[in-house]
Amino acid sequence: MTNDTTLEYFGATTFRLRAAGLAIFHDTWLDRPSRMPKWLDINSVTEADYILISHAHFDHLPGADKIALNTGAIIIANCEAINRLRDKGVPDDQLVPVSGGERIPLFTKDVRDAAKSGQVALRAGPPGAPAEPHHSLAVADVHIWPSLHCLIPGTHDTLPDIFDSGTEYAGSATPYDGTLDITRGMKYGLFRLKEIIGEQNMDKDTRSFTDWMEDKNENVMSACDGGQLLFNVLIGGKQGGKSKNVLFNGHLGAYEGIVKEIRPKPDIAVLGIAGRANLNGRPFDGSAAMFATKLVKWMGEPERVIWCLHDECLIKPYRVDTTAATQAVEADTRSKVMDLQHGQLYSLFSEGP
Repeated sequence: MTNDTTLEYFGATTFRLRAAGLAIFHDTWLDRPSRMPKWLDINSVTEADYILISHAHFDHLPGADKIALNTGAIIIANCEAINRLRDKGVPDDQLVPVSGGERIPLFTKDVRDAAKSGQVALRAGPPGAPAEPHHSLAVADVHIWPSLHCLIPGTHDTLPDIFDSGTEYAGSATPYDGTLDITRGMKYGLFRLKEIIGEQNMDKDTRSFTDWMEDKNENVMSACDGGQLLFNVLIGGKQGGKSKNVLFNGHLGAYEGIVKEIRPKPDIAVLGIAGRANLNGRPFDGSAAMFATKLVKWMGEPERVIWCLHDECLIKPYRVDTTAATQAVEADTRSKVMDLQHGQLYSLFSEGP
């Protein structure tokens, strides 16, 4: 059944998808710097079955450890994120390391618990492996694919206050521009922002952000993204019918060949829209709007598109103007853009919120 499929947006790339009796988080940045709005109290999350982590950066991974420890949720993430979460005390039987290309069956908590005591059919596995239900008991699937982080066209000093999704970029600063620049920027820039700017030169917003970033005991993260992941969640279709598919790609980047070959095609695509697009590991010549339109076409023109990573931040760029991207997608494809308000519950496959 898909008529009870709902989605909530909590800022950046954090969503809660409820479908087929499951509660699934995509990223978990709920507990934020003090001067940022919080749309869901992380301590109020008492139900979660799965957590899908796009990558290990500060605005995606934090909170996954707390939710997993409080709820028993299974975390599906790249190895960098998995290692950080293991260090935070998340048990191995709740950690599923992936790198893209995997297909994973999803089970209700009741079925997972029953598997632990051998009360349901089990997947074959090596001696000592955690008991897992047989795939025939799954209520949904997730297909994982390699993806790419966006590129940042500038530094803290040169970035605009607002990213315009219609701004076109061309060329490269060097022949080697790519995601390694993001890792270096995180490690030697963002993680040292207080030192670089000077605490005496900070406003309240920047100080709130840097204080939060420095609290590594509370907030799990890495300067290395560990490899961006794309998730296609397949809902229904277990009795021979057609599934409904919700795809999450948390950044403005992708491998063209992979996206074109994704099957089944998504009915709804959640797409990051910030930064300069990263196509096949190279800077994309053109605007975010132009790249997003290509992505939507490669994905088979989903019924609806939802932007993410475009809302308020405490450091530059403070937000993303999605107007050009929305206009381009709706003019050049059959897809319609769905604008989600923070903290509201939306029904995905029936009319209205």
